[in-house]
Amino acid sequence: MVGVYTPGQPGLPLTSDAIGQAGVNYSLPVDVFGVIAANRERAKQDLASAELLARQQTLLKLHQAGSDYFGLQALLSQKEALALYRRRVEATYARISKEVELGKAAGVDASYAASEVMRLAADETALQGAISQTQADLQEASGVENFLPKSTALALPDWDETAPEQTLPAQLAQTRADAARAQANENRRALYPSVSLDANYFRNQGNGDNRDTWAVGGVVSLPLGISAYKQSQAQNLNAQAAAEQKQAALRDSACQLASLKSAYQSARADMAAMEKEIAYREQIVAVQREMQRLGNQTLENLFRHERDLLDARYRLALSRARAAAAWSSAQVLAGMAPENYIARWEPK
Repeated sequence: MVGVYTPGQPGLPLTSDAIGQAGVNYSLPVDVFGVIAANRERAKQDLASAELLARQQTLLKLHQAGSDYFGLQALLSQKEALALYRRRVEATYARISKEVELGKAAGVDASYAASEVMRLAADETALQGAISQTQADLQEASGVENFLPKSTALALPDWDETAPEQTLPAQLAQTRADAARAQANENRRALYPSVSLDANYFRNQGNGDNRDTWAVGGVVSLPLGISAYKQSQAQNLNAQAAAEQKQAALRDSACQLASLKSAYQSARADMAAMEKEIAYREQIVAVQREMQRLGNQTLENLFRHERDLLDARYRLALSRARAAAAWSSAQVLAGMAPENYIARWEPK
């Protein structure tokens, strides 16, 4: 429908050397075959995928900082154990040196104790270097310079069971599959005719004569190109591939969850074993120290038992760090909310 409003001379054309025209034109698409709905669904899934990716990046950064923190705690625990062992060796060295002066002990024992003190000093230097390196890594991940935990005690959260379909990679694969399916629907429905309602209004001016023109109507567009058909076929294949990737993501997530749970449980079992072994070796060392003082045990055997105790303390610290790292990796996989991840490590 077209209309003309002429305030001057009806029926006569508007003539002038300079005709000015100003107006608006509006087109309203009619979603007869669901093309617009499919487009909105694809945009919705793209937004969901972007939000999941943003959460994944945040969790990966938290995991990096957490892993450095766990490693630093383990190193500090090892430093405490090494300092304790060194104090014991220094006390033994001081006692044997006095006995050598009194002629109650051989000089070789004093030399052996002195060499053990030097070896422990070298170990402390190497351990301090590892601590400084870990602090540098933690600074890069968290922005905190020369960070030191208030306590080396590591409170481990309990394991959280997560279904494979609830993991972050599975959710990402699901949103991508939904977006690809919506894109395929959009391309397929775009092969049908498109309908839109059009309206326009213009003000025409010339020779002092003003006229308004308006039009209201519908437009039907027919896609006749072969390229749209080929694109629709290609998008259908992409949707099938995305669906297969979703299934692969589910299988991979299930495998990773099982592996991380096994690593977590193994580390916890190792922790329990090391705690018992440390208590046992503490008793053995106390007996061996007294026997060596009385001359019923060699210094070499005493230091061997002391090193076994030190190794057990080292393994306990590393087991704690491994369990914490496995739990943290599982939360990245599960897509835990970053605020919940942080809250799980806060003191109760």
